[in-house]
Amino acid sequence: MPSHSPSPTDAKAVEEKALLDAYRHYWAEQVKAYRTGTIRGTALPKYAVGEALARVEGDLQTMRDIGVVAAGAPRSDVRVTRLNLQARVPSAALTDCLDISAWKRLYRSTCREVPTPTGHIDHYRTDVTAEKWGKQWKILSATPQQQQECATG
Repeated sequence: MPSHSPSPTDAKAVEEKALLDAYRHYWAEQVKAYRTGTIRGTALPKYAVGEALARVEGDLQTMRDIGVVAAGAPRSDVRVTRLNLQARVPSAALTDCLDISAWKRLYRSTCREVPTPTGHIDHYRTDVTAEKWGKQWKILSATPQQQQECATG
């Protein structure tokens, strides 16, 4: 009986799906963290490392300092722009058009919405890098380009 080896196209599709799943989990865990003001109780470190994790922790510290949490969730329109499976450590780049219009910042003490600054852009591009560590894709960086508006699909 012949054995079936996945074609390079099949392998690429499987890895792309795993990468996108990891990115979606990264965002789901971020939403939990921003809702509570801490990464404790989330699986964020499973999906984010380095600059990506440090950015979230820095944001959370700032939010705690000013007494703010977040409600709702952003909408993501992400696509893989580069996938290198031949490298010793597989790597990838993604571009996300992030829609944060339904993601509100609230004062923790009153649950009232923090006013949105004039000129604030609700849809902007985020450039993302990732690597596959063992069997898990990890988000290394997620850099918002908040001056580059985009349209979600």
